[in-house]
Amino acid sequence: MRPGPGTVPGVDGAPGMARAGLTRLLPVGLVGPGRRPAWHRTRLRRAVTAGLVATAVWLAMGAFLPQPTPRGLPVVVVAQDLMPGHVLTRGDLVVADWPPDLKPGGAVADPATLVGMGLAAGMSRGEPVTAARVRGPGLLTGARPGLVAAHVRLVDPAMGSMATPGDHVDLISSSGQMVAAGVLVLAVDAGAADSGGWSASAGAGPPGGVVVAVSSDDAMRLAKTDPSGLSDIAFNLVLRSPAS
Repeated sequence: MRPGPGTVPGVDGAPGMARAGLTRLLPVGLVGPGRRPAWHRTRLRRAVTAGLVATAVWLAMGAFLPQPTPRGLPVVVVAQDLMPGHVLTRGDLVVADWPPDLKPGGAVADPATLVGMGLAAGMSRGEPVTAARVRGPGLLTGARPGLVAAHVRLVDPAMGSMATPGDHVDLISSSGQMVAAGVLVLAVDAGAADSGGWSASAGAGPPGGVVVAVSSDDAMRLAKTDPSGLSDIAFNLVLRSPAS
């Protein structure tokens, strides 16, 4: 049949073609006139309606049902009783779920970050490992073999404010004797670092000090500087230039 005036071929017949394509996708029992196809179509509509109603009821009930308790946060705990000073290995540690509102401060989630650290106190099985329970790296970590850590008191606490860990200093006795030269500063007493400047007199506050890395012989000389043993040994501290 030829298209009439004012019609565009293929457009007026598009709905019919779409229906024909959809009909080909449906089962044969649902297509066509008659009571049997109509009955099948009615059953299909009822099944789809029942499914939609069931889905709506399930979603509505889910809003009122108690929500499942969320899992706890991962916290590293010890797998067995451990003594103070014990160096942690991977076998000493397990990860447990910890209630979020009971998670201790400083708790650790990754056991790998604790391996190789020593315990500052004894721990019982199942106890969480916190930052306060482990010791950091020792003062002599990375130092050359043969050195020991020695604490020396300073004549003036404010001398400690000149030095920071990593500096090299000379230690001179109050009598002017060079006792140790170019020793490495490992730590500075908090009192010395917080003094804020040079003290006006020798009696201004308790003497501060520094921890230095020295040989065993230098450590013996530091201890024997005052042969009388009647007074506390104190030293003058001289900061060395990094290039010296």
